[in-house]
Amino acid sequence: MNVIYVISKYLTVLGSLLKGFWEHLFCRMLAVPVQDARYLQANELCGHVEHDFTKRKGAAFFLCYLPGFMNRLFGYGMFIGSYAALFILKLPADAALFGVCIALLYIGASLLCNNAPLYEDALNNWDLLYGKNEKTNIIVKILAFIPSVYFIVSAWLEKHAVSLLIFIAAILVGIFVL
Repeated sequence: MNVIYVISKYLTVLGSLLKGFWEHLFCRMLAVPVQDARYLQANELCGHVEHDFTKRKGAAFFLCYLPGFMNRLFGYGMFIGSYAALFILKLPADAALFGVCIALLYIGASLLCNNAPLYEDALNNWDLLYGKNEKTNIIVKILAFIPSVYFIVSAWLEKHAVSLLIFIAAILVGIFVL
């Protein structure tokens, strides 16, 4: 699966680079030491930065949440707006904004395909919050449960390039069905 993962990251290179930048920025803001700041590597760290695992619950949670949130923040508007213009409103190919919509569709999909944390970071967050010997406040456990499950599931889907396949399928539905 590693080859498919790296190929998906290079196909969505803009989202990979921006996700790596956000992760690097939030590692610095949360005082998490960064070991390797190369955003594009031909391994499981493609689109991420290599950093130490944090032992602080809040830092682990926000390191999983914030970089993906930034990609989602920009990606949804670009993808949904251009998808609607191209496939629902049927923007003609000779329209002046057709090329802009195609570019925004790619950039939006690229950002949304790269919004999950590294799988090991998601597991570290889970272990810090719900591990055997962790004494986390019950309110924090309740509030962090759904986001923590989302981190693990989305990281697994991204690790196996399922997120890219979902966006390819959505675009194909737009082209052939709508």
